Amino acid sequence: AGSIVAPCISSKQRWTFEEHIMSVSSQFPQANMLRLRLQEKVEHLEARPFDQNLYQEAAMVARDLGNRIRVLEMLAQQEAPGRRQMWIGRIEGLADNHRSLENSLATLESTHQKMHRRQKMRSELFGTVEERAASRAQYNAYQTYQRNNESLNNSNREADRILETGRAALENLRNQGSLLKSAHRKVLDVANTLGLSNSLIKMIERRENVDKIIVFVGMFLSLVILFLLYYFFVRKSG
Repeated sequence: AGSIVAPCISSKQRWTFEEHIMSVSSQFPQANMLRLRLQEKVEHLEARPFDQNLYQEAAMVARDLGNRIRVLEMLAQQEAPGRRQMWIGRIEGLADNHRSLENSLATLESTHQKMHRRQKMRSELFGTVEERAASRAQYNAYQTYQRNNESLNNSNREADRILETGRAALENLRNQGSLLKSAHRKVLDVANTLGLSNSLIKMIERRENVDKIIVFVGMFLSLVILFLLYYFFVRKSG
């Protein structure tokens, strides 16, 4: 019997010859331990969120248990007639439990795959809507940025124009000051040449001082006006 059973088992299960010739009474407790392990893993899968690693472990235990049940069925045929039916009944009960646990595993896997497909479809659907909304928000933000940037450029150009006007006004005042100084020198030269009195010369000097004050006051007022114009445009643009 050993020469007939051993080659068939070794080609399918890849177990050693020594394991094949062991009796059903020594192999059955090991198979029953595998059943308990498989039942524990299935209960954990049912009680918790689906764990792919735990499912793979349970599937490996289920395959191992199925292999051992097939070996037990062959070993049971080698038992004495009085014990054969007893072992066949116990092995059939073990096989029924194995099939029930395998069905539970298949149901858990199928449920997980369905939930995964629904979540994927939902994420793709809502992902598309969210991407469109994000694209619209990004476009609106870009348009707002463009408008603000254009307004800022306009304000900068207006401020540059005001500053240029102020620089031109200051240059004009400096030129007028130079002309006044030149005229003053000429008047003094003429006065000295004509022999004008000291009182007339002093009066001219006082007039020069008054002109200087007028020039400085004009420059100060011009700066104040430029500052107010610049502040008005900058605040308006902000």
